[in-house]
Amino acid sequence: MLRPRKSLQPHVCFALRGKHFFPKRSAPQMSKRLLTAAVILFASRHADLAHGAEARKVAFSYSAVSMTWFPVKVALEKGFFRNEGIEPQLIQMNGNIATVALANGHIDFSLNISPVLNGAMQGLGTKLVAALNSRPLFALVVRPEIRSPADLKGKIFAVSSFGNTQAILTEKHLQHLGLRKGEYQLLAMGATPARTAALEKNIAQGSLMPLPTNVQLENRGYHLLGNTAEIVVNPIAGLGVREDKIRLERDLIKRVIRASLRSLQLLQTDPRDTLNILMHWTGANEKDAPRSLELAQPGFSKNGMLTDEDLAIEWGFIQQQTKKTTVPVSVAHDMTLLREAQAELGMR
Repeated sequence: MLRPRKSLQPHVCFALRGKHFFPKRSAPQMSKRLLTAAVILFASRHADLAHGAEARKVAFSYSAVSMTWFPVKVALEKGFFRNEGIEPQLIQMNGNIATVALANGHIDFSLNISPVLNGAMQGLGTKLVAALNSRPLFALVVRPEIRSPADLKGKIFAVSSFGNTQAILTEKHLQHLGLRKGEYQLLAMGATPARTAALEKNIAQGSLMPLPTNVQLENRGYHLLGNTAEIVVNPIAGLGVREDKIRLERDLIKRVIRASLRSLQLLQTDPRDTLNILMHWTGANEKDAPRSLELAQPGFSKNGMLTDEDLAIEWGFIQQQTKKTTVPVSVAHDMTLLREAQAELGMR
C-alpha cells in the first residue's frame, strides 16, 4: 500500500489556509483559481505519494551465483525494480526447496525454471510468466591439446550427473559438432570444481562449463569448442509464480516483468554498461568480464517470451523422471502479463 510521508498532510493544510495563497478576485475568478489549485494539489500529492511510498519487498529464489540470473542483478543495480516500487530480496536455495517454497507462498518468484516446471508437473499450480534467458550459458571446454571437433572422437566428457540437463546439453553440443553416440564417453563427476579437476588431471578431456569458469579456463590454455547458447534452445532462468498470484496480484507481476524487460533491453543494446555489475556479481576480473559478457549475450532473452518448443528439453527430462508423459507443457506457462508489459514498454 502506498503511504504518504508524515509531513505531507500538514503541508497540504498550510497551502490551503495560507493567507497569501490566493489574491483577491471576483467569485468566478476565485472559483477558477480554486479549481486549478485543487488540480495542482492533487497531482503534487500523488507525486509525493509515489516518491515517498515504501517499496514492496518481493522475494526471489535462485540456486547459485552465476550469469544465469544476471538480468535480475542488472535490474536491481540499475534501479529498474526501484522505479517500479519493488525491493527485491534474493534468496539462495536448491531446486526442490524452491518448488515447495513457491507453491506454499514463502517466496514470490523462482528465478530457476526447473522448480517451476516440476511444480506444474506435480499439480502445484506454478507457472512461468517470462524468460530471462532463452539459451544455456555454457561453452564446451576441452584440454589444450584438443584443437578441433575432429580431435573429440573417443574422448571422455565430464558431466555433473547422468541424465540431468547438463548431461543432455553436453550430448546435444557434441552431436552438433558432428559426433555420434558411441564416439564419446560421459563420466559423472559432480559440480563445476570437480569437473575442472577432472580436466586438469586428464581424467576427462572436455566438459560443458558455465560462465565465467569457461573463460577462466580459456585464459589458462584450455580451448572453447562452441558456445552452447548458439547451438541449443533451453531456457534455464525465468520468472515463475503461483497461478493464483497471476489472478490476485497482476499489477505486482507486471511491475517485476517490466523491470526485467528493461534489463534485457539494456543487455541487448548496451551490454558494456553492465560490466561492473558482472564483475561484482560473479567475481570475474577486468580481463574475463568482457569475454564472459560476449559469450552470455546470445543466451539472454530478447523479449521475455517462452513457447512450448523452448521448454521441450527440460519438460521431456521431467516427464521421464516422473513418468507423466501425457501432461502438456502448456500447463507450465502463461505469457498474458508479459504481452501486456511488452505493450506498455512499446516492445514487439
